Amino acid sequence: MNNITICVLNHSKNIPFFGNSQQFRKEYSQKVQKNQLSETNISNLQGLTKLFSNEGLTYNDTLKAAKKNPFMLFHKPETMEYNIKEIVKRFQGFGLTNEKYLKCALNQSVLFSISPNTVERNINETVKFFEKDGLSTEKYLNCAELNPSIFTLKPQTIKNKIFQIAKKINIPTDEILHLFLKQPYLFACSEKETIKKFEIFKYIEENKYFDQKKSLPDLDEFNKSILRKKYTNSTNTCFMQLLRNKISNNLKKGTKLPHFNLENSLKNFIIFNQNNKIGFTILDGKYADDFIKFAAKLSRSVIHKNIFQITTIVK
Repeated sequence: MNNITICVLNHSKNIPFFGNSQQFRKEYSQKVQKNQLSETNISNLQGLTKLFSNEGLTYNDTLKAAKKNPFMLFHKPETMEYNIKEIVKRFQGFGLTNEKYLKCALNQSVLFSISPNTVERNINETVKFFEKDGLSTEKYLNCAELNPSIFTLKPQTIKNKIFQIAKKINIPTDEILHLFLKQPYLFACSEKETIKKFEIFKYIEENKYFDQKKSLPDLDEFNKSILRKKYTNSTNTCFMQLLRNKISNNLKKGTKLPHFNLENSLKNFIIFNQNNKIGFTILDGKYADDFIKFAAKLSRSVIHKNIFQITTIVK
């Protein structure tokens, strides 16, 4: 079995947990949920709450954090205080405060357990990697406040991710970095997921130009426009946007399905046209089959049949 050791200050002894860490997390998360904590567990959490009372920390906040990171139940309050305040001390010149970092730790509760040296290295080495592309400590910390998992990400992981995306879609690393800075959640996404979103957005835009009978713009400018899209959208949301575009293109001039509450707009359209066949053409490509299947599935989920007749064309 694995021997799992929690992070403590140098003057304290390590407390070992024998067994599988996943099983441990599950077991003690349930104990938090059912309020089955030992006196030591409760004392540690109450102590932490008291140490950050000036920052507005409540015992309920601490319990929620411990449910996600049950190792907190066995940390001494002073250890967790050190892990938070030491990072603030090292980065206070860049605007980080106890209140801001505590909020991050409540969102990403492993930060109560991670060594300040590890967090500092994650920040500084990542900034060093991309300094020439315009990354600064202040910018990276601003992103981390919006997506606290950034504090836990290894510099090499971020470097590999950005370089692989840049290489795959043939866009300079500084532009990929700029995309990440605008949408910080991408730092924690896999490169495959980000590349897929880029390709789907590109496919949607190519179909839009096809419907409008327009030539695609300059490739560099076209790619930059794709980087301005909202990458938090799911694949289904992207396909709903494409379906909306295709339907609107076939409506009488000046009429379009609304973007607002898009899923309901599409479902209402399907109900209204349940006795009709709605046909349109899409460009052939990597995501054409997936989109056709999505449109059919959406239609069947509403009226138990597919009203869409979609053909593909190679261009």
